[in-house]
Amino acid sequence: MSIKSLGKFAAIAAVAGLGLTACATGDAAEARQQEETCGLLQAANAKASDAMASMRTQDGPDERAAFTVESAALDLRNHSYDRSDNQPAPEGDETVQLRTALQAQAAYYEELSDTLSENVADAQNIGPKDVETNGMSLEDASGEIVTYCGQVFAQQQGPGGF
Repeated sequence: MSIKSLGKFAAIAAVAGLGLTACATGDAAEARQQEETCGLLQAANAKASDAMASMRTQDGPDERAAFTVESAALDLRNHSYDRSDNQPAPEGDETVQLRTALQAQAAYYEELSDTLSENVADAQNIGPKDVETNGMSLEDASGEIVTYCGQVFAQQQGPGGF
């Protein structure tokens, strides 16, 4: 086969591939967005949990832990702007206030970060009822996140768990 023939074959294959990509359904795009959001939530939670577990002090500030938790908050807040408050739930006909839920989780991490930068001992005094964003409490945000990510989290655990 000549190089010219290979070039034509490659061009045809590329056009066919673009055609197939363009035909992807909205469901596939929504599934990718769901996995991206839920994965980011897990990563932010892991980042904050690791920071809390590796604190260097029992009393006083821990700037390293505060910075790490603040980073998790920024990750969530930045991602929230790409999501809506009318996000279709993966299962059923309801919608999820995903943007506000992500921002409420970010607000909790920001509050935690501020506390860690002042006095680590006060971190245990922050509760879900202390954080509210656009009328949504952290408890309500957790419910919205479970509605949106429950299916993804269950698939990742599998029958044997993590």
